[in-house]
Amino acid sequence: MWHLYTMELDYKKIVFVLPSSKRISSPYSYKRCGDFFLAKDLKAGFEKLGYNVEYRFREDYDNLNLGDAGNVIYFKGYYVYKKIPKDFVWKRKNILYVYYMEGLSPYLLQDADVVVSASEKFIEHHVKPKGLKGYVVPQFTNPERFKNDGVEEDKKTEVLFVGSNNYGADRLSVKYAKELGLNLSLYGKQWNKKEYADVLKADFVDNDELHKYYTNAKIVLNDHRAEMAYYGFVSNRIYDVSASGGFIFTDYVQEIEQAYGDSIAMYKNFDEFKEKVVYYLEHEEERKEMIKKAQEITLKEFTNIRAAEKFDLILKNIIK
Repeated sequence: MWHLYTMELDYKKIVFVLPSSKRISSPYSYKRCGDFFLAKDLKAGFEKLGYNVEYRFREDYDNLNLGDAGNVIYFKGYYVYKKIPKDFVWKRKNILYVYYMEGLSPYLLQDADVVVSASEKFIEHHVKPKGLKGYVVPQFTNPERFKNDGVEEDKKTEVLFVGSNNYGADRLSVKYAKELGLNLSLYGKQWNKKEYADVLKADFVDNDELHKYYTNAKIVLNDHRAEMAYYGFVSNRIYDVSASGGFIFTDYVQEIEQAYGDSIAMYKNFDEFKEKVVYYLEHEEERKEMIKKAQEITLKEFTNIRAAEKFDLILKNIIK
């Protein structure tokens, strides 16, 4: 194995190891998997910096075939894998990218050269106390995909939610909207088709068309899992909707307020939801002002290129 330890590596090559599946029939198929689209956008950002990026999928996990790639980024999404595979090329740089905590194994943290996360609290509580290196890179959007293409009559909605009901219970924002009898348009998987028959439009929206739905809704709803909100993992929907010129209404997360101030509408409970959703539906000019401010912040601070630049610095600072 001596030659593996000393082989020449190309540090302008990166392999993304994804929780997505390359099988179209899989429920985690890359064609419908949020993890894949996150990776696709980050790949585009890296390529702007001159990197060559390849994907590996969950089916490849036992034989990643990394070749001479100098860098590997393991995406910790919904799929649970327990350890980073043993790599005999010791100069290869391995990053664990954590943006989803469920099922996270401590062995993954220990096996990586560095851990990158969108959550500063996660890094401070779970990475640095173990003596590991951790860095914060906020989640992001790709403004080349999430943009304002203008009005499309067939995609106009009053209150919109696009997402699956995989929390095991109704999403809070959807639950509130349904209780209030709002003019809701719901798209996503795992919703009770009998209970939501009057608002469920389809179980899937093509990711390349998603920005058009965001742009043409008066209000786009968002919410976070309790654990994600606690650690400050901001939903990518915040960035995607604001980049698209849409108005987003989300549950309160401190990190959103810190980044966006009062340009993102938030609620802390049902009463606030009720009061604010009615108010914003009736005040179009105020919605437009907030949309403009939020979009400016997103396009300045939370793009895929900005994220790739931060990853680039991290990679360059790993000395092996």
